[in-house]
Order: sequence, then C-alpha cells, then structure tokens
Amino acid sequence: MSITFLKANGSYDTKINQPEEKYEGIGWQEIKELAETPQSTTKLDAAFIIPSSYKEHDGRCHQAQKEHGKYHMLAIDVDDGNHSIDFVLGSVEAIIGDCYMVAYSSSSAEPDNRKWRVLIPIKNELSGKQYSQYQKAFFDLLEDEGINPDHVLARYGQVIYLPNVPPEKRDEKGNPNFYESKIVKGKAALDITDHHAIAVRAKMQSAEQERIKAEIEVEREKRKAERERKLAENPNLVSPIEEFNARHSIEELFLRYGYEQKGNSKSWKSRYQSTGSYATKNFEDHWVSLSGSDVSAGVGNKKDDGATPYCWGDAFSLFVHYEHNDDLANAVRAYGQEINLSKEEYKKEKHMSAEEIFKQVNEQQSASEVEQSEQTDENGSSLMHTVFSPSQAKPILKNNYIIKNWISKGQMSVVYGPSNSGKSFMCLDACFCIAAGLEWHGNRVNQGPVLYLALEGGLSYYNRVWALREKYEVDEAPLYVRPSPVDLLNKDANLREVALLCKEIKEKHGPLQLLCVDTLSRAMAGGNENGPEDMTAVIKHSDLLREYTGAHVMFVHHSGKNVSAGARGHSSLRAATDAEIELEHDKDNGIRVAKTTKQRDLETGKEFVFKLSMRELGEDEDGDQVTTVVVEQAESNDLKDSKIKPITSQNHKKLLETYRQMCGDGRAKGNPAGTGFPEAGRFWCVDAEIAQEIFKGKIAIKDKNGTWRDTIKAMEKNGQIVINGGLLWFLGKHGKMKN
Repeated sequence: MSITFLKANGSYDTKINQPEEKYEGIGWQEIKELAETPQSTTKLDAAFIIPSSYKEHDGRCHQAQKEHGKYHMLAIDVDDGNHSIDFVLGSVEAIIGDCYMVAYSSSSAEPDNRKWRVLIPIKNELSGKQYSQYQKAFFDLLEDEGINPDHVLARYGQVIYLPNVPPEKRDEKGNPNFYESKIVKGKAALDITDHHAIAVRAKMQSAEQERIKAEIEVEREKRKAERERKLAENPNLVSPIEEFNARHSIEELFLRYGYEQKGNSKSWKSRYQSTGSYATKNFEDHWVSLSGSDVSAGVGNKKDDGATPYCWGDAFSLFVHYEHNDDLANAVRAYGQEINLSKEEYKKEKHMSAEEIFKQVNEQQSASEVEQSEQTDENGSSLMHTVFSPSQAKPILKNNYIIKNWISKGQMSVVYGPSNSGKSFMCLDACFCIAAGLEWHGNRVNQGPVLYLALEGGLSYYNRVWALREKYEVDEAPLYVRPSPVDLLNKDANLREVALLCKEIKEKHGPLQLLCVDTLSRAMAGGNENGPEDMTAVIKHSDLLREYTGAHVMFVHHSGKNVSAGARGHSSLRAATDAEIELEHDKDNGIRVAKTTKQRDLETGKEFVFKLSMRELGEDEDGDQVTTVVVEQAESNDLKDSKIKPITSQNHKKLLETYRQMCGDGRAKGNPAGTGFPEAGRFWCVDAEIAQEIFKGKIAIKDKNGTWRDTIKAMEKNGQIVINGGLLWFLGKHGKMKN
C-alpha cells in the first residue's frame, strides 16, 4: 500500500494554470489516521482525493485522468437508506471478500440520516476506462445487495472528500455531534481477476451497452433512409417531427416533463423511476433509458426481447408520450397545425417578386381611396401619421434610456468579447436590474419586463438567477429566462414563437423593455456569420421583433480571432448596431472592463469595471459544493491594478524574481504609512539596496549598475514598482500583502 493518491486542499486548490506544479500525494496510512481523527474545517476548505496516482497540474480534469490516470482504489458513497456502517460493510464484503477497507461517515451525515464513504485498495493498476467500468459494475452488484451507491464516483476525476466534521457539527468541546469510522483489516488489497464478480459484471455491462447501441443505430439508420425517401418523392414536404426536433433540445424536454439530472452529467432520472439510479442518458440527438419503469410506461420506442429491456427516442417521442398519450398521429397533426402555413400562402409569399409587391400596393391603394371617400376620418387609412414635417418637429426631453448612458429604448446593441470574459454574467446582471427596477452599478434604469434567450449554458441559468436573487434580495421580478435553442435566421423557425412569448409577457406585465439574445452565433442556427445573406437575415428578423415589441434587442457575441478587430462576423452587424459594448478581461487579476465603443446617439467611452465573485448555492448529491458567480463592481484599487502593464522583459522578470526571493526568505515587511506610501500594510516592501545586490547577481551583463537603473526607471514608468524611503515594492497582484 505504498501508492499515493492525488490530494487537494479545498475547492479552490487548483493548479490547472500552473503547468510546472504538481498536487500533493497521500497514502493509506494517512487516510487511516484521518479516519480515526477527522479534519475540522468547512466543506469549502476540506481536503479531498482523486483515487489515481496521476498528480500533474491537470489532475483534477476528468479528461486528463481518463487518459493518464492510474487507479489503485475503488470507492463508494452511500447517501440513501440510513444504513448502519456494519450493514454497508457486510454488503461490500459479500461482493469483494475479505479485503482491507476504510469506512467513515461523510460531513453531512446526522444520527438519523447516516451517510458513508468506503475506500478499498486494489492490487491491480487500472486505467481510467477500466476504473469507470469496474466502479459501475461494483455499484450494480451493490444494488443487488440492497445498497444504492452514488454512481457519480464512476467519473474519472470525481473527488472523494477525506474524513471531516465541520466546526458547526461539533459540540462546545470540539467533539463531533456524529461521526463514525471503521477500519477493516482484511487479508489483502482487492484482487480483481478476470473471474472476479466485478470483472464479470463489467464485461456483461459493456457487451450489453454495445448491443443496445448497435440496435439503436440500425433502427435510426432505417428511419433516416425512410425520411430521405419520402423527401425525395415530395421535396416540399415539411415534417412536423423534424421541425420539432430542430426547435427543441432533449434537455429542454427533460426539464419540461420533470426529469431530474445527475449534477451536470448526461444522466437523468424520469418521473416514473422509484430507484436512485439515473437510468436515462441524453446523447443530444437521441436518448436511451435502461429503466424498467420507463419501458413499462411506454416512453419512446420500446425493446424488450428477453435481454435487457430498454427504450429510446428523440425529443418528439417525449412530446408524443407526455402530451399526446402515445398517440403519434395526433401529435404529428397537432404540431403540424401549429407550425405550417398553408402551402399556397407559403409559396405565394416566398416567390413574390418586387414588381408583384408594388403592383399589390397599387391595388391596395386604389381600394383604400374608394374606401376613404366614404369615411369621415380622412386619415383613417393613411400612413401619413408615421412621418412628420419640419413644422411638426419639437424637442423630446423625456429620457429614452433603459440603462442611462449605456442603452436606449427600441434600439439594437451588441455586447462582445473573448470567451470567459464575463459577457453573459454581465448581461444577465443588467437584465435583472432592469426587471427589478434597481440601479445598475450606479447607472439609473427604466424598469420593465425582460426576456432573456439563454441559447448557451442551459441549466446553469437557474443557478445564476438564484444567485442574483440572493445578491439583490429580490425574489420576484419580470425577468423571464428561456434556456433552450432559438433560430432567428429562418423566419419560419422560431420567430413566431418568440413573438407569441413576448405577447404573453406584455399581457402580464406591460410592454417588453429588453430582449437579450445570448449568443448571436447560436441564434443563427448554423448560419454563416461572415456571409452577408445570413447576417442581414438575422438583423432583419431582430428588427421585426423590435418593431413588434418596442423592446431593445441586445445580442451577446464573441470577438474574432484578432480581438483588436472587434466583434466577429459580417460588417453589416456593426452597421446596424446602435450601441456596441466591448469586454476585456485581464486574466492575471480577474478584472473585466466593459466599454462602449459605438453609440449612435450617446457619448462613447463609458466604462464599467467589474469582477466575478464566487457564490455558494448548496451541496449537490455528492455533498460537493455547487457554486456560480455574480458581477461585483471593482474598487478603485482594482481599477488601478488593471492598468498595470504585464511584466515581459527578462530583466524586469529578474527583478520580480529577486523580490519574490526576498519575500520568501522573510526579508519583507508591510509598507509603513506616511508621505509617498499607500495606507499602511497594503504591500510587501524590501530593502532597495539589498534587492539591487541580489538582482546584480542574477544578470550576466557587464554594466550591472546601469542595467539596475534602466530596469528601475522603466518599471516605475510602467507603474509596476515604487521605490520610496529606501524601500522597494511591486504594485498589483505581485506586491499585495493578501497574496
């Protein structure tokens, strides 16, 4: 048992951006000692392991562990059933035999709600794929014994928290209110031979999954060929099933029909299931359920031929079952009526030439003239009310803003920036403030209902909106988030549906104030962002929505490969945009800056500097903390830090190395107060003369004193360092005492 496993100390202990770093290791003896004397810390700071000996900087990444992991442990989490520790260990022993085990209660356990973790050393070294297969087989065998373990531990990089009883779950003397552990000193580590029950079950499961996969693929190909045959016979055929699947994701339908997702995985549990397993898997274009309850209920296409029964289908098959009682013909007819114009009207509208349009206008005008002569209101059928002449012009002094100095009513804006710059978080934050009637970080808003089309991120928006409720202490506001696909490129796709939704919101709360589309690329439904036809089509359809609703339309968009060139896509987008807001992200200090780079009617250059602040939402089914982030306005010091230039010169890096070395050797102190110094204790200061001597020893240039002077001069000019009173300190993240 000399193997050591990857160990991290708390949720924020990550080295993903530090390729030269490795995680700590922990062996079985230390794990045993922790089981006997558990940690006493918050869940956020508690130590955990990944049951693999791969400890490189990317060791917390599932994909890295899948490719490089070497596993020497099986483990289970048992959160359901309130079993005794002896019952759990007895069930495990019935499967694995007389083997060494470490068992302990989890941090969220209570005397009347017991939860357990069991760690089992294995003699074999398993790859990531083997580990996942063996864990799943082990869980399956345990279910036969009456234990319902959490299947999430089959994931390659899933963390396992080490024994911990938080301070709030201890008495006045620091003793746990409830904690129990047991070390089973079996004969040896578990040896999973080819004939072991776990290996046999794993092979059976793998073979069964391949069989099911092959059967479904054959059936799907048959149905695809049939659809293509019908389309070839009738090119104008519009299939309600195809249209439904194009407009609705399986995830959206799962949520609509009460399915429960396991964390952020592709595994779901239907409303029919009574066990704790998540037997339905979402493959994006189809789903498969191994639940006998789903098969019995008749969800989708059923296969029960004596082997493992299963059912499968697409988004439309869920619609058929849950809304049309498995009546396919009725579902097709109902949805077809919803989406299809009559063929004659569609053809007439689609193929009408410009000459025919003008001819139709002339005919309508002639008819209206006849009609107008019989009316007392001479403007009854005139369009002259839509224009004004110079004598009718007058100043409009009433404000027209939604967020003052940022976006105005009835216009179109684009908020763009590179990935992970915080675009969606900032826009959702602004939308919440508009809906709730709250100032947006010092900027006045005009309150009104908001529709947020969240085309990326899906379920994560539930967490984001919850965090905003907590942040602003507002439980209800007319902000409506739709986390599902929307196609604004093709007018016959979702334009009518979005308009109907806007109408329903208007009937409930009044005219829509803002419609946010996140993101533009998803709204183009696979269209060409760089092509004028597709981009102008999306702009045209957003203009129709603006005209219909009177709302401001905001697109969340991405920068191009060349960030300095602005938002990606055809130039028609910027030409049509009334307000353009660019986001920049300083990865070193986390500061983000939103700046108006185009304003049709307002002054450009308005800036909003912010950070993303972590918020805890609660624990998931594994007992792991679920978090999201919210926008927080940056402080003045953060803004100053964001202006500091990055250190790139080799000599400048040598000075930083010198400074860090002196700090690490204990030769630094907090800055004093006084003239030329910031408030006391903000930065680590070192003796400038000593720093000079150490720096000179690190460079090979002959003129060492000259190099020192040039380095100091350049870095002071860049705002990177300060020398005052014989002390030298770095500004920003390098010198702050909290770092």
